[in-house]
Amino acid sequence: MESVREKGIQSKKEFDLFFKKYYTLFLSFACRYQLDEDEAQDIVQDVFIAFWEQCANFTSMPAIKAFFYRSISNRCLNVLKHEDVKNRYAKIQMLEMDSEEFIHENIIREEVSFIVRQKIKLLTPREQEVPILSLQNKSNQEIADQLSLSLPTVKTHKMHAYSRLRVELEELRFLLLFV
Repeated sequence: MESVREKGIQSKKEFDLFFKKYYTLFLSFACRYQLDEDEAQDIVQDVFIAFWEQCANFTSMPAIKAFFYRSISNRCLNVLKHEDVKNRYAKIQMLEMDSEEFIHENIIREEVSFIVRQKIKLLTPREQEVPILSLQNKSNQEIADQLSLSLPTVKTHKMHAYSRLRVELEELRFLLLFV
């Protein structure tokens, strides 16, 4: 390993020796950031890969170690910052989901969805297919392709289905005005 001190890491064999000698040390350093071991291992391995890609730029062991410690530290901090952002977002989401407004909106959404699905079941089997696919955000062309229909036929089925559903759902539209 003496050659590493003088010339840096020049070969795969030297890299393998360096990896075996220092992997545990760098992993222990990464674990001090309170990451789980899998995350720490990923970070250390990523830094070894980054080092391998640019190891010709390093000519001394202090420079190599500094690269590893700084890279591991930066990556660990980035993971922790990302976790912090996710946790803050989760807290905001939890507060929103705990509100009466959220609960009411979702009850109404689910009830309306249930009623619409029940009314769709009253249509003919072919008439059912088009609105169901439409509710899955499929375009008319995608529906035509999936059902092996022409585009005008899909539009006709959609028009008939929607006109029947408008009649069936008239009461629902009236109720939604009061909500």
